[in-house]
Amino acid sequence: MTALGVVLGVHAAAGFFALCVAPLAMAVKKGGDWHRRWGKYFFYAMAVVSVTAIILGVARTNWLMAMVAVFSFQMIASGYRALFLKRLNEGQPPTTIDKTMLGSAILVNGGLFMWGAINIFLGHRESGPIIFLVFGSIGLVFMWRDLQRFYKTSHDKREWLYAHMTGFLGGYIATLSAFSAVNLDMIEPSWLRWLWPTIIGSPLIAVWVRYYKKKFTGGRRSRDLFDIRIRQSRTGKQHRT
Repeated sequence: MTALGVVLGVHAAAGFFALCVAPLAMAVKKGGDWHRRWGKYFFYAMAVVSVTAIILGVARTNWLMAMVAVFSFQMIASGYRALFLKRLNEGQPPTTIDKTMLGSAILVNGGLFMWGAINIFLGHRESGPIIFLVFGSIGLVFMWRDLQRFYKTSHDKREWLYAHMTGFLGGYIATLSAFSAVNLDMIEPSWLRWLWPTIIGSPLIAVWVRYYKKKFTGGRRSRDLFDIRIRQSRTGKQHRT
């Protein structure tokens, strides 16, 4: 077996594992041990998927594969980092890691958007420009949300939760899109093979976030809905997680 064959095998195995464990993290009690465990498995599996997809994309000059891998992992990484930024409403500043991730994500998603928009403007209506335009637009919306979270002066104390949910779920949708594009050849046109998970999943994410916002507006507390932990910070203050 060639080196690329090994990379492809690792990529396929990690992708299948990620597709399986993400629903398990969604199904169990949020914040509980198994939710955290399945979530971490999904995050690390997606890191492997992204690295191997970039290698395969560059080696095979399949730039769509490489860019979608970067796009999906950026969303998942953003959702993961939200867990470490729970006190933005108390003045917690974003770290250098968060700023670097945000800046690189703006460049990548801005590039996706511009590439797709320019090619469509020039009359190239094949699948690639449509997919890049849609994913780039979604990515820029997410980056604008993160930019606001980092630098606005008024915060919803639970916005980290919404960022965590949308980041991980958005990344899962992108992963499902790649799986569909490779395996579901019966779906036509080919751009729909990539975008049907986004068409279905994006409204569902919005509904799920709205559901929790309504619960909190109705007086429910985080501890009523999630497994809340207490951690001792370096300053000696206790913070709920």
